[in-house]
This record gives sequence, C-alpha cells and structure tokens, in this order.
Amino acid sequence: MSKSQGESALPVNPLQYRLSRIGVEVVFIFLLTAIAKRILAMASSVFQHSQDTNEVLAAITNSGSTNKPGSTIMINKDGGGTLLFQKRAGERRFKQYVNKIFPPNTFESNQLEMILTQIKDVETIPKRNCIKSISFGSITTITYQGKTSGDVSCLSDEDAKIFQDLKNLVQRITTHV
Repeated sequence: MSKSQGESALPVNPLQYRLSRIGVEVVFIFLLTAIAKRILAMASSVFQHSQDTNEVLAAITNSGSTNKPGSTIMINKDGGGTLLFQKRAGERRFKQYVNKIFPPNTFESNQLEMILTQIKDVETIPKRNCIKSISFGSITTITYQGKTSGDVSCLSDEDAKIFQDLKNLVQRITTHV
C-alpha cells in the first residue's frame, strides 16, 4: 500500500515496542492471577468438604493457561488423590482433559507431609514473581491446613532448601497428571 502525499509513516521505536509488549505480558499475568484466585476458591470449597473425611493432606492448584485448563490435585494422606479440571463452558479445545481419581500410593504423600510439617505455614513461602510465557505460563499454589502459598513455581536457588524441596516435589507430583 502506498502512502498519500502528506501522510507520514510512524517510526517504530524498539524500546516503545518492547515496553508495550511487557505491558501485554503484565496484563496476561494479572488475568492468570484472577483465574488462579477463582480456581482456588473452587478448590477451597472442595478442600473444606474433603477435610471433613480427614483424608486430604494438601491441594495443588494450577491456574492453567491459554493452552491448558486450570486444575486442582487433592492429595490424600494415603498417596491417592483427585484431579479436577476447571473448564469453561463451551470450550471444546479442553475436552481431552478429564477429571481423574488416583489410587493410594500414586503420589509421594509421606514426603509431602514431612516437608509441609517442617514449613508449618505455607503462607511463609516467599511470594516471588517470575517471567512466564504468555501462552504457557501458569501459577501453581499449594493449600495446606487452610492456608495457601504464593506461586511455588517461581521459587529459586535463593530460597531456603525446604522451599526448593517443596517446589521440586510439586513438580514431580504434577507430572502424574
């Protein structure tokens, strides 16, 4: 397309372009956080109901992303668990994600309980932000004894070993799903 006389092309400033892209990423992370809070509210109600049976040890919640629905894994003390996906009505692209029940000894619940007992209050886990992909980025939290952590996937080598151990165990557990 040619320019008319008197029309000028706007120069593209690489810094402005990068800043606008960062702005889009910040908005996306904000939306992920809002989705995670919604999933957490759902998980908390399920968690409260499950705690009545005295079997649930902890809940691991992932906010999901544009490419994967949010989910919550309820880990039982016997190593079994339940996986619940947060699907939005009418989203056919997520139909392959099906809720699951895992038998005892599927997850490392003894190790998880040991780590969580040492931490005591998961709200003491450092709340860090980290750079994530716009399409694949998600937030992973853990709920234990009615309290919920920040995003454990953002923990790093700077954090206490016990927090790093929790992050690594959560990553191993989530590979089952």
